[in-house]
Amino acid sequence: MVKLTIRQYVISSIMTIITIAIIGAAATFYFESPRPSVAHVLSSDPIRSTVVFHQSYCHIAVFPIPDTVKNITHNHLIKYEYRILTLLNHLKASRKYPALIHSVLKNCIEFSFKKPRVVAYDVSYVIGEQPGKVRIAYKPDDTIPLNEKGQLILKSYSQ
Repeated sequence: MVKLTIRQYVISSIMTIITIAIIGAAATFYFESPRPSVAHVLSSDPIRSTVVFHQSYCHIAVFPIPDTVKNITHNHLIKYEYRILTLLNHLKASRKYPALIHSVLKNCIEFSFKKPRVVAYDVSYVIGEQPGKVRIAYKPDDTIPLNEKGQLILKSYSQ
């Protein structure tokens, strides 16, 4: 039998401890639980603001305009000619007819009013055990999806 010195015992003990630590760290990273795919919404508080709206009301002008309509019944072409009354208000008047614009806009009453409106939402959420807050322009659902990096995927405001 070979006699081992104390120095060899110490070195082999250290090597064993290092090997166990490396194997433990590798197992921890290998068997790590997958990242969450959604953030759970805890609350969404609306942010209200008073917005000024401008409106105008105009008297409506009525003009008869001739029109021809073709209707196909039993493969026969029947023509009906009649007059249609169309309503032209200041929103539908075009620049081609400045006289119409002037006559329509002459009798308009314009006014402004203030109305409360929700402009955004302060959202509190949790990803796993990590809480967070974000301000978004729409009311979120119960969950918000996450990308591969664990960041929130927010919708663009098009509603």
